[in-house]
Amino acid sequence: MRCPKCTTENGEDRRFCAECGTSLTGVCPACEFVNEPEAKFCGGCGIPVTAASHPIPAKSEKTTSTALPAKEVRKDFEVEASRRQMSVMFCDLVGSTALSEGLDPEDFKELLTVYRETCATVIKRFDGFIARYIGDGLLVCFGYPLAHEDDAQRAVRTGLGILEAIDSLDLKLSHPGVKLQVRIGVHTGLVVVGDVGTGEQREKMGIVGDTPNIASRLLDLAEPGSVVIGETTRRLVEGMFALETLGPRRLKGISEPMTVYRVCGETDVDRGYQATARLGITPLVGRDEEVDLLLTRWKQASNSEGQVVLCSGELGVGKSRILRAFQERADDEFRNRVLYYCSPYHSDTPFYPLIDQFRRGLRFVKDESEDQKLDKLEQLLRTLDLPVSSYAPLFASLLSLPVTERYPALELSPEDVRKRTLEACLAVLKASAAREPVLMVVEDLHWADPSMLELLNLFVEHLPTERVLLVCTFRPDFAPPWTEKAHVSLIALRRLSGAESAALVQHVAGGKALPDAVLEQIVDKTDGVPLFVEELTKMVLESGLLEETSDRFEFSGPWPPLAIPVSLQGSLMARLDRLASAKEVAQIAATIGRNFRHELLAALSHFAGAVLEDALAKLIDAGLLYRRGLSPEVIYEFKHAIMQEVAYNSLLRSKRQQLHKEIASLMEEHFPEFAKTQPELL
Repeated sequence: MRCPKCTTENGEDRRFCAECGTSLTGVCPACEFVNEPEAKFCGGCGIPVTAASHPIPAKSEKTTSTALPAKEVRKDFEVEASRRQMSVMFCDLVGSTALSEGLDPEDFKELLTVYRETCATVIKRFDGFIARYIGDGLLVCFGYPLAHEDDAQRAVRTGLGILEAIDSLDLKLSHPGVKLQVRIGVHTGLVVVGDVGTGEQREKMGIVGDTPNIASRLLDLAEPGSVVIGETTRRLVEGMFALETLGPRRLKGISEPMTVYRVCGETDVDRGYQATARLGITPLVGRDEEVDLLLTRWKQASNSEGQVVLCSGELGVGKSRILRAFQERADDEFRNRVLYYCSPYHSDTPFYPLIDQFRRGLRFVKDESEDQKLDKLEQLLRTLDLPVSSYAPLFASLLSLPVTERYPALELSPEDVRKRTLEACLAVLKASAAREPVLMVVEDLHWADPSMLELLNLFVEHLPTERVLLVCTFRPDFAPPWTEKAHVSLIALRRLSGAESAALVQHVAGGKALPDAVLEQIVDKTDGVPLFVEELTKMVLESGLLEETSDRFEFSGPWPPLAIPVSLQGSLMARLDRLASAKEVAQIAATIGRNFRHELLAALSHFAGAVLEDALAKLIDAGLLYRRGLSPEVIYEFKHAIMQEVAYNSLLRSKRQQLHKEIASLMEEHFPEFAKTQPELL
């Protein structure tokens, strides 16, 4: 224990400093705050002074209290095993035994290296994690160590990307007559991830559960050059990919038959919302004011008063749904639309949304020749009365089309090419707006690359006199630089009220009422986030626990607590994983409950004061927690009940049991007021 006067280090059992005689009884070993003699909790970090200053003595036989022994104050975070949803991909090289037999061992090693490097390049592009090399096979995880809201999509895209990359390998010179083929199985489900075993046999980051076993069995069903997925993965990617049903199959070691699917390729839909829209749209609830504002700004833009609307909201709150409702309300007027989709896979690719828009707008087809694509580009420029010779080389270069025979080479520096390209894009926009008003939509602006943001800056500067409405959607953690401009409006989407959430539930249920207890659980757990409401309601309707009558649904048996839908697991876990070190504090807090007091969390976590405060600040900034009250009576609350449940469920059952035991002991021994005022909590 450090003396607050002379800073001499003293033993924990000393009450006075050995160097200067200053009293040490009030010094907190966690943060070194000097407390008053009568203080029960440290004024610097909030942990109990009795637990912080001295070990809790062993009980005498006369007492029935169950105090916990003091723990060493923690100044950092530990990486522990966790429960999580994951998409697991097995990739296997077809015919490797025959290849090894026909090749020199050194040549076969070289071939395996090329195969692995090719796979690893594609896996890295979609942020997958190679957990293990198994001979000529790969075990790949999507959802660990960091979860993404679209891990199932990433796994399937990776599988298709590997097939394409392996197919395009040119091995004619190094290995004549050799053609590599792979087969791939993907399955999504719950796993436990963590170190398995002890000593030298310990496996780092082992994956335990049915999910990798099922992915391995799906691999066995895959033909060479194909990707096969399970039912859970199918539900998460439906609409994004063309799928062929292979029917129910018996998988070795799995008790029930499973319907499996072969992935035939991507559809023309490259966004989750659009895929959902193709499968069916729920009526819009509680967003009339926002849609009316968009319609008003569109009328202004149509009269040469260009407008920008920035639509901000958390995941699932309905940004894309509002845009769709807006376009449905005035569909006949939107003949001139420009749609930019920013992608998490291409946030480092310059101008990716622009390039993607050109390819879609010009209707490029995969089997078209480069000359045919250039013909389409030139036709667009002629339609807009823009000089082909000036602009075609710039756009051709942007689209990676060779122009050496049609146009003179661009003898410009890369910076000049960039500047001229930006100017050409502005010219196209102005020429298009001169013909008829333009609706320009940029979705998921938070994933835009710096080049795209530079282009949008240019557009925003020139918009006030153009017939253009620019609408951008983004998440709250992104700060667009245009909010102070007079022609810019901001829509910050709120969560739905309880009545609006209940109305949305009834819409999803086809207009039929759900039992009051079920409706109450859905509304309470989803906290007004439309996506959560829709997905949880769909899960309830598909559970088989309700019977449908002419006008309502009734219980068909005992009703269990609602679980978190598979479709939401990835996005919610992704938010938790992005918090890095603060994640452990969120998990501990979630064990206490949706509401928790600072001093109880401090005592339970045993983190040093500054470490805990920093973690809580991160959770608040990330929008996961609310903070109420002043120190020392600070109370925190999880913003979403469903987020608290995700944090809680990500802990191993053994860890949860340990934390519950510690909470009860701490409350009984050091927080008797809790036991009196909240006996049900104890």
